[in-house]
Amino acid sequence: MKKYYLFFSLYLGILSLLIQPSYAIALSPSYTTLTNNINKNTRDDRQYRIIELSNKMKVLLISDHNAAKSLASLALPIGSLYDPKTQQGLAHYTEHMVLMGSEKYPEPDNFSTFLSLHAGSYNASTAANRTAFYFEVENNAFLPALDRLADAIAKPLFNPVYANKERNAVDAELTAARSNDGFRIQQVNAETINQQHPASMFFGGNLQTLSDKEGSNLHDELIKFHHHYYDASMMVGVIYSNQSLDKLADLAVQTFGKIKDKNTKVDPITVPATTAENLGKMIYTQPAQPKKELYLQFPIENNIAQFADKSDEYIAYMISNRSQNTLFDQLQKQGLIESIGANAQPLRYGNSGVFSIYVSLTDQGLDEKEQVIASIFNYLQLLEQKGIDSKYYDELAKVLTLEFKYSDITRDMTYVEQLADQMLFYPMEHVLDADYIATNFNRSTINNRLKSLTPDNARIWVIAPEQQTNKVAYFVNAPYQVEDLDKKKIRNFMMLDKNNHFDLPVLNPYLVDDFSLVKQNDNTTKNENAFSNTGNNIHFSSEYFKDQPKAAIALSLRNNFALDNAENQVMFYLLDYLANRELAKLCFQADVAGVSFSTGTDSGLFISLSGFNQHLDNMLLDILATYRHMVIDEKNLQLAKSWYLEKLAAADHANSVSLAMQSVGALEVRPYFERDMKRVIIPKITVEKLQQYRDQLLYDSVPYMISIGNLDDESSARTYHSIKQSLNEKAYYNIQPPMVVNQTLDALITKHAVSSDNALLMGFVPKSYDKITSRVSSYLLAKIISPWFYDQLRSNEQIGYAVFSLPIDIGNTTGIGFLIQSNQYDPAYINERYKAFYPVILNKLNALTENEFKQYKQSVLDEQLTPPQTLDEEFANYLTDYQQSLFNFDSKQQKIERLKEMSKKELIDFYRSAVIEASGLVIASQVLGNQPDKIIKSVTGLTEYQGTADLQKKLLGN
Repeated sequence: MKKYYLFFSLYLGILSLLIQPSYAIALSPSYTTLTNNINKNTRDDRQYRIIELSNKMKVLLISDHNAAKSLASLALPIGSLYDPKTQQGLAHYTEHMVLMGSEKYPEPDNFSTFLSLHAGSYNASTAANRTAFYFEVENNAFLPALDRLADAIAKPLFNPVYANKERNAVDAELTAARSNDGFRIQQVNAETINQQHPASMFFGGNLQTLSDKEGSNLHDELIKFHHHYYDASMMVGVIYSNQSLDKLADLAVQTFGKIKDKNTKVDPITVPATTAENLGKMIYTQPAQPKKELYLQFPIENNIAQFADKSDEYIAYMISNRSQNTLFDQLQKQGLIESIGANAQPLRYGNSGVFSIYVSLTDQGLDEKEQVIASIFNYLQLLEQKGIDSKYYDELAKVLTLEFKYSDITRDMTYVEQLADQMLFYPMEHVLDADYIATNFNRSTINNRLKSLTPDNARIWVIAPEQQTNKVAYFVNAPYQVEDLDKKKIRNFMMLDKNNHFDLPVLNPYLVDDFSLVKQNDNTTKNENAFSNTGNNIHFSSEYFKDQPKAAIALSLRNNFALDNAENQVMFYLLDYLANRELAKLCFQADVAGVSFSTGTDSGLFISLSGFNQHLDNMLLDILATYRHMVIDEKNLQLAKSWYLEKLAAADHANSVSLAMQSVGALEVRPYFERDMKRVIIPKITVEKLQQYRDQLLYDSVPYMISIGNLDDESSARTYHSIKQSLNEKAYYNIQPPMVVNQTLDALITKHAVSSDNALLMGFVPKSYDKITSRVSSYLLAKIISPWFYDQLRSNEQIGYAVFSLPIDIGNTTGIGFLIQSNQYDPAYINERYKAFYPVILNKLNALTENEFKQYKQSVLDEQLTPPQTLDEEFANYLTDYQQSLFNFDSKQQKIERLKEMSKKELIDFYRSAVIEASGLVIASQVLGNQPDKIIKSVTGLTEYQGTADLQKKLLGN
């Protein structure tokens, strides 16, 4: 369940303390300090304490004087594994219902409305073995927000008026997830494991499973479930703010302390998730999205208590390694796979888990899947015989140590959600570092695990289109088939791979050993850079992370031809795919060594790198060298074409919300060409054409480079000039003028979904607004109206589960959009409900008091003024302007200044001009679901366009 929704004056803050005695500071805190000694990295100056309240709830307190917002989370070790068989999905349904009004705050939208007024948001989620609630809010509104969450958990009303609405919300959420292959595979897995294990039940719930049945009344079961499992003695909480630890402890007592200790005894799960009857199986299933994958899954014990061994992580590290002649390297060079990885989930089934190997296949790999499977088992045997070596363990331990020591100091609600999860399963002192400890190289444990990774102990999944199937999974409608992996087939597997001779990985040459900090120059003159059509190099020192041996670099080889026609766009992505295949080894080694890099487009080739700076500049040059010197032959080109066709198909198979947004978002890609046109072009690309394109791209381009962090200006300049010397000195680049909405225009674009869901995005972009004003207005407007829109059309009218109000960018102008995905209602009906609500929004805007408007405005200002949490975030602030060639780097400051002076009248005028008067562009992007038994009505009264490309031409005056 997800809902996205600032500022009390000092007077109101004091008044609230006077008139609400429940917020008074506790004079004698009823808690016990369990520990102040929590392992943290040496760079972390936050204070930590774990306390136990009188109700036996354990709470982690974090005092951070730099906290821009306050955060809290609450979790209990109960999830879908504890659903009664008669009400499958009850844990998820309970998570929804507890937030629909409480004894002290009876209105169902009270929590969300309060948070939206105070720069806040919240979320909740249900997994197999836990349920969690978490939120963020401005610091001076923390206590009342915390009190609202605690009251919802302790004393929910469970008003029957909202029961059906939330049943429908759960059903809509799970219906929308039918196009998610992870959800589909989970259901197939549930139907093919031991049917006596609770993981065999339907996860999440729907209208059928959550209903009154003989001997099982849903509402009674809801109250019973909450009464039994929502027990403080099983719960954990995290409270994070800028207040002292003592004050945070008082907050915990006043809020979480009201939750009852019920001394609940939870019966452990003792039934095995898989037995001999469920192992040694091949499982074939057809995905919703175009993909070709192998999963090899092996049962493992719940070994979470041995977290410091990292034995399973060691094996996963060896399997994922991309050194020369390893498993990945050989299979990739043979054209069989795109990627391979592994991980362990010891808590997957509560009392046991799985070790999984994931493989993304090429077309050839799918045809030769038995060869791939045989190679995996061959490599596992090599690891068992020769691959258990302390040198690899030491490397893994060093990597984890560095990752923890230099981990980013994050301050958002997902962080406290993660900490609550850690508290449920790890010792208190290791809440922060459990994932980073590798202190016990246990050779026998690793050996025993490798001995268990055999075909007769495996569940091998083949996930690809057109697989032969004989069953359909409940609700998700995923076709599948299960076959025995008999001894003859196993012998054949092991014989297939006798010609492959793998090597063990080499140690990573990029692990950092130089953490020195360079002297940084002042940034005061950096905002005086003028754009040059022959290139720019700009380096910034970090304002917030000067003590980190890290940096970030972005390089753009810009030109005016790379993407100017459909054929060139196709060739760019084919070339980029081939380069990334060649870069796979470097990508893995860099990632392990704390450096991430990616490639993309920015009027040509765009390369970005971030992380430890020691090898950063050399990696950039290596990436460019790979593009220049990689072999382009017919075999590799066919791989690239197959990959690109699959990516185009995946875009067609996206969920309805994504399809609706595609049509509007694609207007920003200039020029835009429809996917069908690209499919026609792909077969016509030859090796010679692609080689010529590569040579031109890497010669007739202009270099633009920006960097930040632990690099000095001189080294940045040396790298830049080294790149510039390899390019055509006569090349130049002209900035493309932005698209501007300067006319009244309406448009309707229609797409058809593979899934059954409909969707409608209505976008309103007013004309005659400058870039900064329109961006600020639309963002502030979305913040204010989103909860109104959500509560009316999702909570009250139940039109759909995915319900959003959001800013819409069209070139240099931003407007406001309304988006709903619905399995039940068609676009025509959704649009009628939109139209009915537009004037309601206008009335609500007019009814805002000046103080309420100031609170909303302050909440957005606080977001804009919040310092970046990571070097990457700081870099992103510059990249936004860099990619638009705005080298004064002052757009963010302009937005802040414009927001400060914006009045309520200006915002209302913007809404009226955009939506009520429709003075500019009105665009309807509708998606018609695949419902052959229904007549789906479309939006009418707007000018129909064949696709985004046609509308873009109209907007550009072509």
